[in-house]
Amino acid sequence: MHLKHPVHPVQLLLLREHLGVSGETPDRTERPRWVFTQWIRPRLLRRLGQCVIYAIYVSCRLVRLQIALRRQVRALRRQPFEVLIKTCCFEAERPADGSDFYFGDLQQRLVRRGVRTLLLSGNVRRGSWTAFGRAHLAAPPLARLPELALLSPLAPLRLMLAQVRAAIRLRRRVRETDDPLIKHITLLASHDCLAPDTTRAGLYCWVMKRAVQTWRPRAFVTLYEGHAWEACARWGVKAHDPSCQTVGYQHTAIFPESLSLTSPSKAPTDRLVPDTILALGQIPLDFMASGHADHHVRLVRFGSFRYRHANVDRPADRTRRVILVVPEGFASEVKVLFEFAVACAKRLPRYTFVLRCHPEVPMAVAVRLMPGALTSQPNIELSDRRLIEEDFARSSAVLYRGSSTVLYAVLHGLLPLYVHMPTLLDRDPLYRMPAWRRRCVSPDHLATQLAWHEQAPMERLEEEWARAVRYVTDYTGPVTDEQIDAWLTTVGLNGSAR
Repeated sequence: MHLKHPVHPVQLLLLREHLGVSGETPDRTERPRWVFTQWIRPRLLRRLGQCVIYAIYVSCRLVRLQIALRRQVRALRRQPFEVLIKTCCFEAERPADGSDFYFGDLQQRLVRRGVRTLLLSGNVRRGSWTAFGRAHLAAPPLARLPELALLSPLAPLRLMLAQVRAAIRLRRRVRETDDPLIKHITLLASHDCLAPDTTRAGLYCWVMKRAVQTWRPRAFVTLYEGHAWEACARWGVKAHDPSCQTVGYQHTAIFPESLSLTSPSKAPTDRLVPDTILALGQIPLDFMASGHADHHVRLVRFGSFRYRHANVDRPADRTRRVILVVPEGFASEVKVLFEFAVACAKRLPRYTFVLRCHPEVPMAVAVRLMPGALTSQPNIELSDRRLIEEDFARSSAVLYRGSSTVLYAVLHGLLPLYVHMPTLLDRDPLYRMPAWRRRCVSPDHLATQLAWHEQAPMERLEEEWARAVRYVTDYTGPVTDEQIDAWLTTVGLNGSAR
């Protein structure tokens, strides 16, 4: 088991207290009393039933999807493609210009170089599969295909059987150890083997295996954040064609706890770790270099398709008194940060707090998470601007936790204000930035930081901001034609088709 993030010491303490074990070393002479009839067995039976029902549900929807798209998919299967790009889509409709949230205009730029490219679209919102599939089907040159159209309706049932076998094996391991902590974690893992999230991640192995069987591409590109589905997708590619180059795009910030990026699992290296990593910039490349050295991974400084040049030469005007609030794309983080922003808005009526959501958690979801709270406070504004640069241009500071948006906010002169929550892990993309950023733990503390910002000498602000800009420009940058050509050379395409 390779965790995306390490177990926090508080989590270990809670686990040991839950088992009735004190101290750092469990007492192996006392076996814990497991209440199977009250917790273990009922939960296992619920998960087992959930796993079976979900597999049947997915299989039925796949049958309907494949019937609806069979002709278009059959036509695409006859087309040759050198590069497959797997992305995640937040909207049901395909963008009119063919761009992508993560990969921008990469497909267009590859096609101009004569590299035939297919974009495999994932339905993040999980609405109508058929409507999404029809919207994301497109013929060359900018070919698109909903990824689930490649999946056999029998695959979820086969995976369900594998999940059940894995859960049984893990439960057998429980009887082989006397360590109550290991016993507890193994039981939890046996239950999670049967979860729908595990099914969704595991199905990517079948999807990408079928994609490689169909088109025999030179390279397969997907995101590189440390998620389980990414590893399953690469496993599927390598299981059918070990010569296909897997490429991971490290498109967002790296945190100290991002062990899957900085210290990836060493077994089995030929399937789980990408052959090539495209890094945002030199700083994240340096973060990943030592951990990937033993894997013989090629690291390429690539850049971000979300990077926009900022035409500013000084910190943002601090008389604006507008604070932009940018959470990550997780409902829990949206709720935490927006609740903090509402509390701060009550404490600082002179400031306007502009709340902007990540596409994965749209504003309608945020409003449901906090009914009434976001619309009752007069100095809270819900952003409806299409471009985030429009919000940057009217703000003087940005309130954030784990969002990489803060990198681009700094380039536009905004003062980054990190919200530290004592009960949550810190996730600050700027944790190594030597200057300019500030931390706050309460509305009163934020008021103090803003008072400093209002009164500090402009010379000091300009000096700190200049140092921050140098850090950010080493962290990320635009994707240039030279960087695309360098990457194509590493996968043997050299900027042209086979």
